[in-house]
Amino acid sequence: MYQLLSKIESPADLKHLTRDELKQVARELRQAIIDNLSNTGGHFASDLGATDLILALHTVYDVPKDKIIWDTGHQCYAHKMLTGRLDRFNTLRQYGGLSGFLRREESDYDLFGAGHAGTSISAAYGFAVARDLLGKSNEEAAIAVIGDASFTAGLALEGLHNAGHSGRNFTVVLNDNEMSIAESVGGLATYLAKLRVSPLYQNVESQAKGLLKRVPGVPGRAITRAADSMLKHSVTHLVSPDQSGVIFEELGYTYIGPVDGHDLDLLIDIFTQVKKMQGPVFVHLRTVKGKGFELAEQNARKWHAVTPTMFADIDKGTASGSKSSGKTYTNIFSDTVVDLANKDPKVAAITAAMPDGTGLNKFKEVHPTRYFDTAIAEQHAVCFAAGLAAEGIKPITGIYSTFLQRAYDMILHDVAIQNLPVMFCMDRAGLVGDDGPTHHGVFDIAYLRHIPNVTMLAPKDGEELEMMLRYMVTEHVTGEHKGPIAIRYPRGNAPAIDWGKSAEPIVFGKSDVITRGDDVTLLAYGNMVAPAFEAVKMLQSEGIGVEFVNLRWGKPLDEAVILDAARRTKRVIVMEEGVISGGIGSGVLELLAYHGVSDVKVKLFGIPDKFIEHGAIPILHRLCMLTAQDFAAAARDMLGRSQPEPEALAVVHESSKKYEPLTA
Repeated sequence: MYQLLSKIESPADLKHLTRDELKQVARELRQAIIDNLSNTGGHFASDLGATDLILALHTVYDVPKDKIIWDTGHQCYAHKMLTGRLDRFNTLRQYGGLSGFLRREESDYDLFGAGHAGTSISAAYGFAVARDLLGKSNEEAAIAVIGDASFTAGLALEGLHNAGHSGRNFTVVLNDNEMSIAESVGGLATYLAKLRVSPLYQNVESQAKGLLKRVPGVPGRAITRAADSMLKHSVTHLVSPDQSGVIFEELGYTYIGPVDGHDLDLLIDIFTQVKKMQGPVFVHLRTVKGKGFELAEQNARKWHAVTPTMFADIDKGTASGSKSSGKTYTNIFSDTVVDLANKDPKVAAITAAMPDGTGLNKFKEVHPTRYFDTAIAEQHAVCFAAGLAAEGIKPITGIYSTFLQRAYDMILHDVAIQNLPVMFCMDRAGLVGDDGPTHHGVFDIAYLRHIPNVTMLAPKDGEELEMMLRYMVTEHVTGEHKGPIAIRYPRGNAPAIDWGKSAEPIVFGKSDVITRGDDVTLLAYGNMVAPAFEAVKMLQSEGIGVEFVNLRWGKPLDEAVILDAARRTKRVIVMEEGVISGGIGSGVLELLAYHGVSDVKVKLFGIPDKFIEHGAIPILHRLCMLTAQDFAAAARDMLGRSQPEPEALAVVHESSKKYEPLTA
């Protein structure tokens, strides 16, 4: 199927191919991405756009001796296939298969792990300095490859500034596709846009090619001599807004670009000469997100990440790109905050470059003047929200749990110490599945619970999420408990469950007792309430009386309900989809210890002290012992009851390996 690509066992094999053969490899790489992701799903448009860039870098440089550090990592699929992983590419993002990001444990060619944006420049500069300290200055290259959206991250700019004036041999490659997830925003994005649309940029490709053709032999002198006269002075200085210099040159870099990031010949020639250049170099490539797949080129945002269903829709002639027909937590959040803003002109919404993922795209359409996208700048987003709150605005910060941890100091220093009513709505809380350890939102409970003034909630279903959002905006941020508040909710559809009772109103610090019983207490938080309810029904069918509490509040805990249930049943099981260390269970133990309740058996369920791999959520739940069967078994153990026969363990992929539960 892949005539040339199937013969590539390592990047060294690329060096023996002709330019025409390399172009065929590029086509086969794109086809392999399309073929495999139609079955596995994954990041799509960005990988198609980065294929030529990746192929050119691996053709010119000698990895892993030369250090290429990829930012974020979700555009690395071509890199994986060129480094000996084509035969396993069909296991991408599946449990036991290839990661969707860079993992040092997976390959010697993955020199630095990634998942969050903006890390590549700092890390690559670290490799460059280590090289020099080890006396290998002229033996190894150090290259950071970063997208234009990631380039807006504060960390990226910090690294760019620090490395630029060092004088060290160091290269930054900007993969500029205008929108790494959603459209890039901010001053730097505007500056790059001015470079793109200039008349000189339109001619830069043909000028560079013509220059190269006029120089016999290796075109090194063409690039190095022409860089100052044509690329540097003509393009960057004349396009610069104030015509006095360009930001990259002012930071100490030799600037080359913008260059067509899909002209493989030009890319190879340029990188060949950049490899010989001294000092920091900045190469600005212009690429098309979704290159080679028409629908992705037309709507890169929709095709940023794909599911097999999206390709099935194409076959049916619908091409809808819809991922689910059910009502997701994100949908409910999106609809509710728009309605709240309709009724209250002080409600504002903030996202850090994730309007679609968080559901705030709808808010943007309805209330554009109260919608703020800070780009990939979570620290700024939180501090900005604090400023809004200080002046009486009601800022809702929609952000993934895993990304909010990047702004920890702002939460503590700028929000909590001043007790400002910033509202954090944390999507993708808990295990997220295929994206793996860099994206699991399992730390937010622990890193927020110990901060004074912060309060925390988690809904059991979609109805409760809506209730919590309305309470948060209409009561909490203006009432006696006014202060920072965080709601966590998971990825995917909200469960549709008959709980056997109507939902109680949201009251500060109060839980919702779903069933009464005197044998054992089950305390469940957030999306663990649903599997815990299954366990309750199992236990009740066996004649076991269960005090089942939907905690709702992670902080403050409902002390009266917990203490009463613990003293009556003498057996307490706590369930949460967050790390056990410092989590809700820890809070329950602290509460019992503080009140001298020592004659109680307690069992904690949560994420063990390990980074959880990627895989389907049902598999990960079983690995972490977060299933109804696990909860029911713990209750039986506490009561000395016999256990039913265990279910057979699932088989992973084609292998005969079976997964075992993780333990803390």
